[in-house]
Amino acid sequence: METNKTELLSPSIQDDRENPAEDEKVNENEGSDSEDTIQRDSKPKKLPKIIINTSKTRSELTLIQHLVEKYKKFGWATCKGRNGNILWSGLEIPFEECSIATEIRVNRIPGIRNIAEKKETGFYLNKFREYYPDDFDFFPRTFLYPEEAEQFEKHLQKYPKRLYIAKPTSGSHGDGITLVRSIKDLPISKYATNVKDMVIQEYIDRPLLIDGKKFDLRLYVLISSVKPMIAFLNEEGLARFCTEDYQPPTKENLKNYYMHLTNYNLNKLSPNYKYTEEYIEINDGSKRTLTSLWKSVEKAGYSKETIMKQIRDLVQKLLVSIQPIIQFNYNTAFEGKDNGKCFHVLGIDVLIDQDLKPWLIEINGNPSLNIEHELEQTMDKRKAPTIISPVDKFVKEKVMEDAILISRKKPEKQARIQKYGSYEIVYNSEDSAYKEKQLFKDILTIFGKLSGTRYKTHLVSGKFVKLASLPGMVSDKLCKADYDILYKKIVQQSEDKQMSFATFIMAIETLATKLIDDLDPENKKDAVEALVGRILSGFDS
Repeated sequence: METNKTELLSPSIQDDRENPAEDEKVNENEGSDSEDTIQRDSKPKKLPKIIINTSKTRSELTLIQHLVEKYKKFGWATCKGRNGNILWSGLEIPFEECSIATEIRVNRIPGIRNIAEKKETGFYLNKFREYYPDDFDFFPRTFLYPEEAEQFEKHLQKYPKRLYIAKPTSGSHGDGITLVRSIKDLPISKYATNVKDMVIQEYIDRPLLIDGKKFDLRLYVLISSVKPMIAFLNEEGLARFCTEDYQPPTKENLKNYYMHLTNYNLNKLSPNYKYTEEYIEINDGSKRTLTSLWKSVEKAGYSKETIMKQIRDLVQKLLVSIQPIIQFNYNTAFEGKDNGKCFHVLGIDVLIDQDLKPWLIEINGNPSLNIEHELEQTMDKRKAPTIISPVDKFVKEKVMEDAILISRKKPEKQARIQKYGSYEIVYNSEDSAYKEKQLFKDILTIFGKLSGTRYKTHLVSGKFVKLASLPGMVSDKLCKADYDILYKKIVQQSEDKQMSFATFIMAIETLATKLIDDLDPENKKDAVEALVGRILSGFDS
């Protein structure tokens, strides 16, 4: 149902009227505000009135309409324009349009698309692995190509029998993915016009098998607040199965992607794809719920809790590594202010190996919340007839519904939630356990100080050169004039015309080699930390 603009309260009045009432319901069901934590397995009997703005929805509209019908007795409805409690957008909101997130809550954190691009993700994860090798070993060895062509070639020489997956950095649905053993195997296709668009990832060749088939997990992580960054992991998710029994890769089966690649949009085209409407019990569907999968896992003699404990650890470390760039994009969109009302549901794709270790395969900044199943699987772009998939509906209803309800709460309330509906808290950037690895967050602080009162996506040379005026930032190896030369050299190595946050990190590393004595080339973390501390002290003096 659509709600007219005249029937709605202004966004500010809605927040004033509804948030305190929601807090009262939380208190009534869970105790007073003085309690340290909140834990609720189910939602309160009375839900707040939610008006969902569908001006920018796409395939998730069917799910939204279902939720509105489900909770219409509580006043849930849809609207258009700039009205409502929640704007649910199917695509990223451009930075120039982010002002709407100062009026109503928006399900998009600015710039998430950049993080979800495989090359961007690879850069930051590789940086954290370089600086914290003992902790960031949860993703396959990843090479950015051609930037790391030399490293990849050396790796091939050292491990000539290993298999790799080459992926277009901005690809989706499995488009353009190729299994490779050498550089000459890298794909050139309509999805990747040149190898600059590639990330190359080691292939996990000992996957855990269920029913003889390889599978991966689509997990859902809700980032409910950016400052501080608070995140929850959903207990539900999807298991996507290959449609042919797994065999270790050989020359003969290397191009049998139905055996080696778990992508749903690929396997749904297979004649062996099995559609199921069972979402609780064990079944042989090619797409299953986690509820069903865990029963199959335990029947096979494996421990769900062992796997889940490692998955939670993986998600926490992933969030540590992407927090700086999420905060950077947020600062850029809202010019350093904290007035954006943003939340975001990420899709995290994980593969489990035979040792029950989960491996991060990729991040999806725009995970599908479509609950329709195409009755005719075809490559044709024409819309095929559809039905509601009970499997997708069961999972994605939990994902969207509880994300909306959690995100309406103030950050201090979110931080005290241990479990709400289908979500369990996994990360709070204010926790001391995560502050030990805030080096890149400190680099972001420096970038912001140089950028000025309004955050910019890139630094111009004049802003970067300001570092030279700080105490201890020139030496016999580095004079003030060298800063402009360094700026131009590093920017030329990237595809940007000005210095991005990623290239700024590289600049800080270069400065550390020139300004910090006794630099260990095998472990530059200590030198970079020392330089970052010196710069921050210089700003404070």
